Amino acid sequence: MLHSVKQIVGRLRASPDAAQGLMRFDPVPQEVVLSGAEAVAGALAEVMPGWGVRQVSGTPSEAGPVTRVTQEEPGRYAYQSWWSNAPLTDLGLAGATCGVVADLVQSYCDARPEMIGLHCGAVEVGGHLLAFTGPFRAGKTTLVTRLAAEPGVRLFCDDVLPVLPDGQGVALGIQPRLRLPLPEGVVAAFRAHVAAHLTVQDRRYGYVRADGQAGLGTRAPLAGLIVLRREASGPARLHRMRVADAVAHMIRQNIADPGETEAHYDRLAALGARLFCATLVYSDLEEAVRLVSDLCAAPTLPGRRVQIGPVLPPEPVEAPAVPVDLAQVFCRAAEVSAREIGQDVFLWQMAGRNFFRLNPVAGAVWALLQEPCRGHEIADVLAEVFLGTPQETIADDLSDLLGQMCARGLVAIET
Repeated sequence: MLHSVKQIVGRLRASPDAAQGLMRFDPVPQEVVLSGAEAVAGALAEVMPGWGVRQVSGTPSEAGPVTRVTQEEPGRYAYQSWWSNAPLTDLGLAGATCGVVADLVQSYCDARPEMIGLHCGAVEVGGHLLAFTGPFRAGKTTLVTRLAAEPGVRLFCDDVLPVLPDGQGVALGIQPRLRLPLPEGVVAAFRAHVAAHLTVQDRRYGYVRADGQAGLGTRAPLAGLIVLRREASGPARLHRMRVADAVAHMIRQNIADPGETEAHYDRLAALGARLFCATLVYSDLEEAVRLVSDLCAAPTLPGRRVQIGPVLPPEPVEAPAVPVDLAQVFCRAAEVSAREIGQDVFLWQMAGRNFFRLNPVAGAVWALLQEPCRGHEIADVLAEVFLGTPQETIADDLSDLLGQMCARGLVAIET
């Protein structure tokens, strides 16, 4: 399967230039080694104010995790995560910065095992801290960045919100990062706002300075969990959500090591019972912003002017991906890496900062794709593991799995 973290850090510390460009940060034991990538140091200081970003002399310590960024050519970087066995390459400045930020956030959560780390965007509107989560490409980063442009709104995060056992969310003080160019449907005023507040950027991503950015360590009680459901058309509207469904979302979106399973579920169930939980269905970003503002325009949620619809049925199950021809050559998609979090293995997709939890079979397939290979070759290896399972069954299941991974942009077909 995957290389161990010890093997990764061994490679990092054995590098002959590991003493150059060493960076440390106040809130975490994580260290970053820069090789010809001094611009990344400045980018981190810009997007993470309050983290005590500093360059020091010496070599990485033996006690903590290490991340490495190497300049491949002017303006292009390779990023090696502590939690992954393979580097991401050909990244722009904002992309490389995003990789380091993701490692630092993971390290922040790991160093505080009492916290959970919700993969969400979070803003405080009218004194109510709301966490926005949802499926792949639901638009949470764009929505919270747009909300943060409103007067009096405080941005807590666009990616991960640490939550304490007492239900308080903790701001990480990190600028939100948008994919560029912005979608066509974005109104001119927000487009101009983003252009005026861009800080670190490259041709694919841009960090945005938020005037209402909550500083690192700012706390507020989490008041609501909003699950986003984006549609092609139709008005923005809110629907109630069952506590059990909200808890299921929080379990899936937690990037921190959950520890003992039953205690973790009980804690999230208690948290969910205290929250206002709803589904926000929307097609127009500005309508969604107005609805959230109305929702929070009262001392308690929801505001009186807001109608809350009944619980929605579950979203339709995605249409099964088209099975692929195993005679083709498959490879890992760019900007996707495997990350070990606790006992689980995730695929981390940089484009949307999405996490996909792998089951053991999918994890084995990902490991076999360390080098491009034909689907039939993977099926032959799996047949040696699953003795007694008909070869045809293995091939059919693998064809479906690779089809799903291709559809989600995790695996590519070489041409």
